[in-house]
Amino acid sequence: MSISFERHLAVFGGSFNPPHIGHRVAVEGLLRNPGVARVMVVPSLGTPLKTVTTPYPERLQMARLAFSDIAEVSSIEEDLKVNYTFELLTALRSKHERLAFVIGTDQFQSLRSWSRFPDVLKLSDWIVLLRKPVTGIHESTLREFASQSILTATPDAQEWQITGSPRVLRFVETDAPEISSTRIRERFSLPNTEIHNLPVESPVMDWIKRNHLYGT
Repeated sequence: MSISFERHLAVFGGSFNPPHIGHRVAVEGLLRNPGVARVMVVPSLGTPLKTVTTPYPERLQMARLAFSDIAEVSSIEEDLKVNYTFELLTALRSKHERLAFVIGTDQFQSLRSWSRFPDVLKLSDWIVLLRKPVTGIHESTLREFASQSILTATPDAQEWQITGSPRVLRFVETDAPEISSTRIRERFSLPNTEIHNLPVESPVMDWIKRNHLYGT
């Protein structure tokens, strides 16, 4: 039987450089499926696997403008000076009994490179967002983790037990469109770009222009 997420705090981390409509649709969707109680958006202080050039204070403020009406936006990574998900979840576990960390399929495929893998999986439940149409690109990684007893199948094909833990990893379809923050930043720098057509919420766009981010 699948577990209920109705009392979970879903932790949605990312660079948010900038936050865009795809991020917002994903956050809204989590409240419906799997139906979490709350969402905490956590802008990353630093991302070990990639370089983030936009300063943290600007990304934090953009996240607040994008999500504060539907989610808590937390500065916990700056407050505690943590850079790794293992550290973040360890800190959050002391205050929140039911946690679910949210990732996309690209992050799921790169989990082996994360600090303290696979132990990090045991610190929370996990939600992996699958964009429609579901391509199955994650399935080779799933088979690998199953063959190495990192994940164990359950009667629900979309839910996997994290081996050696009461925690689960759930695959959830999302309506969030395929939008790249990198591509948005690139389009800001292109001549003749109609920036009002970019998939960014108006308050965020106003902040970007007012603070001359991304070459505006």
